[in-house]
Amino acid sequence: MSTAVLHLQNEVHIPADVYTLRKFRAWAHSRDFPETGKISFISGHIEVDMSPENMDSHNPVKGEVFATLLKLVRKHDLGRVWPDGALLVNHDADLATEPDVVFSGWKSLQSGKVRIAPFGTQSTARVELVGTPDLVVEVVSPSSVTKDTDRLFKGYFAAGIEEYWLIDARGDSVSFEIFSRSRRGYVPVPVGRDGYRLSPLFGRKFRFVRRTDRLGDPDYRLLIR
Repeated sequence: MSTAVLHLQNEVHIPADVYTLRKFRAWAHSRDFPETGKISFISGHIEVDMSPENMDSHNPVKGEVFATLLKLVRKHDLGRVWPDGALLVNHDADLATEPDVVFSGWKSLQSGKVRIAPFGTQSTARVELVGTPDLVVEVVSPSSVTKDTDRLFKGYFAAGIEEYWLIDARGDSVSFEIFSRSRRGYVPVPVGRDGYRLSPLFGRKFRFVRRTDRLGDPDYRLLIR
């Protein structure tokens, strides 16, 4: 039996018996689960981030990625895209978390590689993504650096996910990385001379840029070729 390790950013009450993936999921679907913040179960570790999302470097970033991928996926009938709030569960990786964006192609959905499912047998409400989606995207915040770049990096690979996109818009320049699955781990896709990175999953090139809107605030764009 594994023992949960608690990584607390702010004060939050965590039940003493939440030390397995199933018990964490039961808590996540209960009325006692916090309505705000992001809490993940990663291989016996409970990660808690109750910090509010930064409106300059986090919320608009994930919104742009979701909106652009949704448009692409719908236009070419590629599968389904989910925004944050979808609880991704993978038993092999001992993982339950809410990525900022998730994509699964029709092949993965139709084969059952990933499925939209209820939790337990007492409800028919489909509240989880169970299995292995094709892509997850995380946007780095000050309180999630280690989680996004280390623990989730390893957890998503253990879950068999083909691509992991990692975006950090906190600094003077935006870092946008595409990691593609290899036998030993995720490998970063190099940036081309045109500033774009090729996604093996989509077979298209992507670039993430930051501009300025009329108010002088950050305006993000996910560009596709």
